[in-house]
Amino acid sequence: MGPTPPRGLEEEYALCGLNAVLSVTGDEDEDRLERADQVLATIDRQLRLPFTVVLWTLAVGPERSRDERVRAQVGDDPWGQALLGIGLGFQEQFAGRPAASEALFAQALEGFRQTGDRWGMANSLDQLGMFADWRGERTRALELLDEALRHARELAAPEETADLLCRRGAVLLRSSRYEEAIADFTRAGDLARAAGAPEKVAGAYWGMGDAARLAGDRARAREYYETALGTNARSWYSVGQTVHVFLGLGRTALAEGRTEEADDWFRQARTLSTDGVAQGLELAVVAEALASRAEGPEQAVTLLGAASALRGRLIVDDPDVTPLEQRLRRMLAPEVFRKAFELGGSLREAAIVDL
Repeated sequence: MGPTPPRGLEEEYALCGLNAVLSVTGDEDEDRLERADQVLATIDRQLRLPFTVVLWTLAVGPERSRDERVRAQVGDDPWGQALLGIGLGFQEQFAGRPAASEALFAQALEGFRQTGDRWGMANSLDQLGMFADWRGERTRALELLDEALRHARELAAPEETADLLCRRGAVLLRSSRYEEAIADFTRAGDLARAAGAPEKVAGAYWGMGDAARLAGDRARAREYYETALGTNARSWYSVGQTVHVFLGLGRTALAEGRTEEADDWFRQARTLSTDGVAQGLELAVVAEALASRAEGPEQAVTLLGAASALRGRLIVDDPDVTPLEQRLRRMLAPEVFRKAFELGGSLREAAIVDL
């Protein structure tokens, strides 16, 4: 269609560009994104198609939801306001403020219920289920995710269903229900593959790798992790998946006594999480992994404190972190543990990276 949109079709033109960026990868991606951004910047009214905001944030990251132009373009449309709540909820989550994030997703869920949008309900319930999981409320988390799955299946939405099955599998992992978790991850991978969504296929293999590793099948875990790395697509959030896969490979090597290999995987995860692309949540899981390789117990606790601050908390009964935390509590006096943990929580991100 050329470098400029037809008169009156600015939104449609931007949507075409954003769809092209999300569907393929290549050297023209940045040009397409820049053109779409320039076109959207000229729209000074409420969008006729507020779903544009969804594709815009998928292409460049949820931080777009803080753009004042987006607020104006959403306007007072109830559906758009609920959608904006999702974007702002992600921003609070990435900033390590889970309580504020959960409140925004709960508001978004109510807005989507009022407008009857099952897609929006499913996406809000997904995040609410995650927060329940973080608190250790596994039964509640599964209830929320099962409701979300009902909405996604009614819509015959394979990619959203795959995402929700992966989330459900992660909850089952933390309940030591490994076979059920692998079944959810496998089904997610099948759906994502049929939908042509390689990054979601990779996410399913990452989950299967974690399940196999925690169940003690390290050889199978490595196979899953390596498949995930070979499957992953290039997108802003696939970076976070790769960080997790690197950490899974590192933990697998560490469990087998191959410390040099483990340290190499952890270093790669650290580099990827600090290159300006990944979010603080990825840096949090890296800090938790590196706590197992710290120079001493106090440094390990400081890293756990940093991870807690970045995410907003430590995950209750995390099989990769909670045993280490409990061991450190036995090694250190309560006051020493508290001070080291608070030190980690007080550090700025650059200081955490240095540590």
